Amino acid sequence: MNFKVRSLVAATLAGSMLMGFGVNAMADSTTDIVNALVSKGVLTEEEGALLTKGRTDEAAGQAKALKKAGKLKVSDAIDNATVYGDIRVRYEDRSGTGFGATVANTHETRDRARYKMTLGVKTESGDWYTDLALAMGANGRSDNATFGKAATSNINDKETVFIKRAMVGYKATDWLTIEAGRMTNPLYTTPMVWDADLTWEGLAEMAKFKVGSADIFLTAAQESYQGDRKNFDVGAASTMTTELYAFQGGAKLPINDNASVKGAVTYSKFGKNTSSSNFKPGISNAAYVASAGVNNLETIEIPAEVNWMASSNVGVRLFGDYVVNTKGTERYNAAVAATAAGAARTAVSAAGNDDKAWMLGVAIGSAKDLKAFEGNKMAKGDWSARIWYQDVGVYSVDPNAVDSDFMDSRVNMKGTTFKAQYNVQDNVAINLAYGHATPKNDALATAGSGKDLDLNLKKYDLFQLDLTYKF
Repeated sequence: MNFKVRSLVAATLAGSMLMGFGVNAMADSTTDIVNALVSKGVLTEEEGALLTKGRTDEAAGQAKALKKAGKLKVSDAIDNATVYGDIRVRYEDRSGTGFGATVANTHETRDRARYKMTLGVKTESGDWYTDLALAMGANGRSDNATFGKAATSNINDKETVFIKRAMVGYKATDWLTIEAGRMTNPLYTTPMVWDADLTWEGLAEMAKFKVGSADIFLTAAQESYQGDRKNFDVGAASTMTTELYAFQGGAKLPINDNASVKGAVTYSKFGKNTSSSNFKPGISNAAYVASAGVNNLETIEIPAEVNWMASSNVGVRLFGDYVVNTKGTERYNAAVAATAAGAARTAVSAAGNDDKAWMLGVAIGSAKDLKAFEGNKMAKGDWSARIWYQDVGVYSVDPNAVDSDFMDSRVNMKGTTFKAQYNVQDNVAINLAYGHATPKNDALATAGSGKDLDLNLKKYDLFQLDLTYKF
């Protein structure tokens, strides 16, 4: 029997026996049948190898096609695309008592229901990747919309959606990554300095590598804080820009299988800016004014945390942050100069330079292991709670970037915050939060930008209840 005849017989037998078999089983089943035909002398070993190779290649191609069919298809150039997002519904109550001599009202309560939506897609193509996300809320420090607030002439007018992130990244080497565009904040930090909703516009270069058992991370970031530079040789006035440069070095070090420590040092400096004329932090309570200036801010920040498993399924974290503005004296002098001469200026001058901020807290929660606890990865039935105290000097940090919730977007505040979470299922969580704060220095205003309460706060309380669905 020649090769063609024997192959036809073998293929017919194999095909008839494989009718009804699934694609995934085809390659193994064909190999078994061909091996049996070789052992009976129907096929030679060379002929059997040719038949099994064809079936194996076919099954591999079909498996690859099925794998691709399960992905979100964008274009042939994209290796993978992932859709993600979340929807959150919130009840919130903010209340504050103010210094009566500085505003018309001495007490304000803001009671509202809110919601937010984030919808994004991440793609990968070789060493390149992207992150594009849409969200509500025009305010950089808040993605929230308030029930009924959009209504003008018609009830339930549609809410506007904004670009949250539009970033392109490049994995230059196995240890160096570069990102450009509007991106997630690349720094390891805390809400005391950077509100969690804030993004970063510009460039970031991030290096990660190991030294012994330690994971080292180095970040250089350049942000266009206030952009659109215009230069004219004659006629119209030129406009400057505000740049922010940050350099961070840190490490995560395992202590043992059930404990680790992480910390970093960050140096941040503002470049040329147009905000000096708006700089008024430190204004006394006799002349309460909002603050937005970023001049004379050159900070050193040291965030850190220690994580350990207290038992097989409960983790504990001790965390903190410390900031000092190395240009605090200059910022204080500028605040004095910006205050109208008289009692107000005397009060600001007498209050002195307060250029430091610090935070200290503890967290506890259920987790299957240390890695899950470190990454805040929570599954159905998991719970967590954390409490912290923070103390923020009026000249210590950028008032445009601090947390918009628990200190109401202000500096010269100190207080305690408690947050708890329970996961109803892997992607659905209930959160409860409460915060209480007072001025750090009663002689100075609780200055800030984008505040939710229109008071120079003497006392501030915040309650929030959230339901979040992630996908």
